[in-house]
Amino acid sequence: MKPLSAGSEIDAYCTKCRMDLGHRVIAMVGPAPKRVICQTCNSQHNYRAPRSEARTKTRAAAGPRAAPSGRTSPAAGRGRAEQERKSEWETRIAGKALTAFIRYSMERQFSAGDLLLHSKFGEGYVAEVLGSKISVMFRDGARTLAHKPAS
Repeated sequence: MKPLSAGSEIDAYCTKCRMDLGHRVIAMVGPAPKRVICQTCNSQHNYRAPRSEARTKTRAAAGPRAAPSGRTSPAAGRGRAEQERKSEWETRIAGKALTAFIRYSMERQFSAGDLLLHSKFGEGYVAEVLGSKISVMFRDGARTLAHKPAS
């Protein structure tokens, strides 16, 4: 490949067009292009490597996406916790007859472990009683609902 010089054509990211396009080099600093002119919109700007090339270099430099010192990433931990939560929900709910569930009402009192049927969120179980509120685990996650507290 021929070395670059002023007047050479090069692919670069155009800051006006916001695309990788053909440019003409108008200034060099050592072996690297400094300023370019877009052959599409004729705007002059500092040279920016093509986005596709920049992404490839960054990904290659980053290497495999592993967390340092063998620990799992927080996202992987959330995924595992989410799976465990769903598994727990399924074991408590699966195979239960509809009659085993209590229809949710703010006027009812619930205790931990009760199976609950909500008109919007579906089937769930009371994970924790928080005074006048209860934490209920549904298929899509935990919800805090009001209930009649113990007197």
